Amino acid sequence: MLGNGLTGTSSPSDLFQTEIHGPAKVGGQRSPERDVDMKRIAGIRTRGFLAALALSLVLGAGLDLSAQIRPDVEQLLNEGLSLLRQDQLDAAQQKFEKALMLDVTSEEALAWIEKVGYQQLLASLRGDNGTLEGQLKTLMELSSTEVRRRESDPSRIDAALSAYFSSGDRLEKTKALIEAVNTHGVYLLPGLVARTAEADAPVRVAAILAIVKLADDAVLPLCRVLQSTEVRQVQAAISALQRVGNPAAVPSLLFVAETHPDSLVRVAAREAANKLSSSNQSAVGALLEQANRFYNDSSYLTRSYHDPLIWVIDGENLSHQACEGWELNELRAGQLIGDALAIDPGSQNAHVLAACNLMARFAEFAEVADVVAAQVADGSADESRIAKIRSRELEMELVKSQAYAIAGSVLLDAVDLAVEERRPDVATELIQAVQSFVTPGTRAESIPGALSRALKFDHRGVRFAAAECIAYMNPRGGYSAGDEVIDHLNEGLTTAGRRVALTVFPKEEDHLNAASILERANVSSWNDTTAIGGLERALALPKDLIVLAPGLEDMPTAQLIRRLRSDYRTRNIPIIVMSDDADLAENEATYASEEDGILVINRSIDPLRLRDSLLAGILEGSKAEDEMIAARAAEAIRYLAARETGFDLSSSELALVSALENPNDTVRIPACRALASLGVKRAEGALVRILQEGDATTPELQVAALKALGDVFRGADIQPATRSVLESMGSSSNVQIQRAAHRAKGMIPGSGGDIRRAMQPGN
Repeated sequence: MLGNGLTGTSSPSDLFQTEIHGPAKVGGQRSPERDVDMKRIAGIRTRGFLAALALSLVLGAGLDLSAQIRPDVEQLLNEGLSLLRQDQLDAAQQKFEKALMLDVTSEEALAWIEKVGYQQLLASLRGDNGTLEGQLKTLMELSSTEVRRRESDPSRIDAALSAYFSSGDRLEKTKALIEAVNTHGVYLLPGLVARTAEADAPVRVAAILAIVKLADDAVLPLCRVLQSTEVRQVQAAISALQRVGNPAAVPSLLFVAETHPDSLVRVAAREAANKLSSSNQSAVGALLEQANRFYNDSSYLTRSYHDPLIWVIDGENLSHQACEGWELNELRAGQLIGDALAIDPGSQNAHVLAACNLMARFAEFAEVADVVAAQVADGSADESRIAKIRSRELEMELVKSQAYAIAGSVLLDAVDLAVEERRPDVATELIQAVQSFVTPGTRAESIPGALSRALKFDHRGVRFAAAECIAYMNPRGGYSAGDEVIDHLNEGLTTAGRRVALTVFPKEEDHLNAASILERANVSSWNDTTAIGGLERALALPKDLIVLAPGLEDMPTAQLIRRLRSDYRTRNIPIIVMSDDADLAENEATYASEEDGILVINRSIDPLRLRDSLLAGILEGSKAEDEMIAARAAEAIRYLAARETGFDLSSSELALVSALENPNDTVRIPACRALASLGVKRAEGALVRILQEGDATTPELQVAALKALGDVFRGADIQPATRSVLESMGSSSNVQIQRAAHRAKGMIPGSGGDIRRAMQPGN
């Protein structure tokens, strides 16, 4: 054991006690020189205590040293200790440095190197008694780190490292190191790591000591350094990671322990990993577990004072790449997954997590793009931000497409993992990838359990994605959750892009009239018959619009409006007061305020005018994503209607008719096609209304509505008003509309009989 006065369990605080607070014995004898030192600083005991505190903060605490020491290392340590007792600090340091180079996992060697450094620093402080207090104050100031971004200028970093590695006064070198760590932080690491490969042992040791001062912030870069092609750099990284003591390094240490070609490095990495964690986990398991932490936990090992960085080792050169904060953890997870696959290319768990991680990165990008677009729209962000985001769209689509190269069975396991870990954004993207593997027109023998489980998830988007995928699989025979599939498709069809209104109408007749008008404007509503109840519901539930009757009894309408405007939850929600025609002018004067977002309309207003002229202005922005979901729902229903299926589609008829009231062609055109495939005659009125909208409707939608009318009423009669509309559409100046109108007339009896008869079999 390390004995004779300076034991292996000594700490820097022990040395401070020796230097400042009392006489010490070396080898059983009192040191005369230390007695002189004691007398010289007897008047500044308090300042000495502060000095000890300062140096403890700056230079760190000692370790509990292990008793298991290699014989050759122990011999060097004993020689170093003997020199240290004789105050031959430089010679002692050389012995300790050589010991560390022999065994990078020797905590004892590294600790004694640091302690010699403390002794040298204290000797330097004693060298000029007149400036002792000032020097201590400087060290205290230098050690007060600020939380800020670090300076990454290469020329300044090179100058700082040159000052630290130059030969000279220990105090000045200590100052240079502390200032460099404070100013540049982890940006010092490429230069420090490069020096760990030098032949000069003292330089390598000094680099390790400097890296250790970066503490936890050095862990992730050092984990990359472990894959360096330069053995000395790997050994230095192992030593520093062990000294820092962060268990986050264990997976990468295990990677080295299982893959490095040098047997000594493998042993050193294994010992370091064992000292940091008692787990017997394999490298692949540990790497994937940590990757999963990064993928799921945005706060895991997130540094707070500089730009998000991904560290890369190319040969023996460490470098960093700046990245966006929203993709930082996915990129880190991707590195670890790559390490796991390097060990076991066939690991199912690694491929599953890789699929989730790719989709998570794409989903994060999509969410950030939506947020930035909204910020630009409301003026709180500059156009350049959305331009920067959009410049990466192709890159992110390529990231997403990589998941499509993964086997379908792996993607299904990834769906299960995403659902289990409650990542709905990831699960929906993965299910769409699974859907791409479905062969069009075929019928599945069974439905994978992952999709059945996703169908019951408590997130609407995941349920819809699973229902859509199952619909295109169109299972043979019965499917126990068939009704759920159709219900989720109908839900996606009817709620997509639809706004929600709270109405307050005491009279049922008034409420039904308002609900009918709002329904035609693609707004769902729920009603409260009292102002008090309406106020409570308005504050408690989400809504896009509030519609009120004038002259409410239990609370005047004007007072209700004031209370709605005074609460932050309803301050910016548009309010409509629906008035009788006779009282319109009076109610406009009483309630209307364009500045406060309050509009007065008459009860007999045309629903299309309400939708296109008024609501389009006050309910800005379309729910494009929801509208796309509605379109996909309509296409899935059409797909099933056009072929043999075990699903009952009768409940979809009403949902499709309702979807025709959506103002967006993205929804209405596929709804027309689905209605045509199902032959839903109750859609006659809604289809005719589309044709009657005239120039307010796009030619593409009118063509779709005309084709739907022809297919729905193939061989059946229609209302005279519908026949009149077909006649008028047949004289349209648009060739496509004209052709579609004549086709519809040819399909319907009494509208183009000669054409219809000519198409019948036998003619």
